[in-house]
Amino acid sequence: MEINRRDFITKVSAIAALSVLPSSFVAAMGNEKVEKAKSKYPTLKCDVVVVGAGPGGVPAAIAAARQGAKVILLEEDNMPGGAPVDMYVPFICGGPRVGVFQEMIQVLNAKHTIGGRTCETFGKTGSDGKNHWWMPGSYAEVIYQLLEKEENITLMCAAPVVGVKLKTSGNRNQVTGVRIIRNGDYQDIDAAVTIDATGNGLIADMAGCEYMFGSEAKSDYNEPVGIEVADGKVQPCTWMLISERIKRNAILPIDKLKGSSAVEDNLNRWVKADDKEDMIRRDAGIYLHWGRTVYCKDTRDPLLLAQAQQEALERLQENLEIWHEAGYAVHLAPKLGVREVRRIKGEYVLTANDLIAGTMHDDVIAHAHYSFDVWGMKIPEEMKHIGPYGIPYRSILPTKTEGLLTAGRIISATRIAHSSLRVQPICSNIGMAAGTAAAMSALNQTGLRSIDIKQLQDRLASMGLFDGLKKK
Repeated sequence: MEINRRDFITKVSAIAALSVLPSSFVAAMGNEKVEKAKSKYPTLKCDVVVVGAGPGGVPAAIAAARQGAKVILLEEDNMPGGAPVDMYVPFICGGPRVGVFQEMIQVLNAKHTIGGRTCETFGKTGSDGKNHWWMPGSYAEVIYQLLEKEENITLMCAAPVVGVKLKTSGNRNQVTGVRIIRNGDYQDIDAAVTIDATGNGLIADMAGCEYMFGSEAKSDYNEPVGIEVADGKVQPCTWMLISERIKRNAILPIDKLKGSSAVEDNLNRWVKADDKEDMIRRDAGIYLHWGRTVYCKDTRDPLLLAQAQQEALERLQENLEIWHEAGYAVHLAPKLGVREVRRIKGEYVLTANDLIAGTMHDDVIAHAHYSFDVWGMKIPEEMKHIGPYGIPYRSILPTKTEGLLTAGRIISATRIAHSSLRVQPICSNIGMAAGTAAAMSALNQTGLRSIDIKQLQDRLASMGLFDGLKKK
């Protein structure tokens, strides 16, 4: 189902962002004072502004900075990290694990393992056939360290974007910067290229980009799997949590917990209800859980997400009592885990057919390898497991828009394809590609559609982005 921003605004009147007209900012609620007011904060200028310091945004910023671009990295939360930090999604799925993602997990393995010891079988790419996860705070610490090494990056946290600066260029909107809210006032940031790495596609939406939301009919893109009639539903949300033993000899009551799967670090399978004897022998004492899964009617709306999180807590109450009685403390993630929001329509829509065929387009800018994982939709077992495939540059290039790239899970793809590419290693690889392309465009003063794709691919190859993936 394809929706443009105008359609969305008419349906959700409570949106609290700024819409924009060519060359100016205008408040969505019609407050002319915003247009006329002078901010007490000076306008900042950079080559590339990346919005969202999560799995896609951090690699995008680092890649752009390493190409010589001056980068401002914006994050609405008080610290960088995104899903691993604020949604407690520190468990690795998919690959290849290369580039900045590889740098990050190698440090995590060396200094932050759950058991306090480096995993000797971890491997160069962090793939040894076992499950690995790290504490959310460890992710934040390592991400801070990675960013501090880059002199060309200015990190600005607690800086939500409330507007996008546009001007008309031919038949396209040209994004020339963003506006953040700061201490009740605003601050403008001008940039040659903006990267939307928000995870929810809000920046592209504010720029007027067309986007997809919810399930398409499988006939819309001639996919072999899916639903017959588009329903506009996105994947459900899950509240992640960590349980930790606080009483001596306490045993995880996995057989009593309802709807809460668990994983140990450095184990080659998930913990199951009949694993008690093995659990006692391994004596892990700390577990990552998929707590409770709930549906949110509209993941674009923060108020509805908050209501869904409250519903998840109500469903968790019985399990929380079981944990506490068994001698375990429970650490709930600050935010509900959201799998899917907007998917920004690009020059090419990646489909299930591309993934099944293992297509490597001529403009491939990232490799990916992960199964279809559409929560709430049945996928035939013989179709779930797919081989490596490529992410084309056209899928991170929003239609009818210049000066804007997408990164991470919001790129142009059907819901089925999105269910594979939304995991962290793949989001990181896409982010690195977006950051490199943005730097090339900004420093060469050329449009995003005019950059030399072969040169972009060569730069990505030199950064190891195409290593570690052998097509079967």
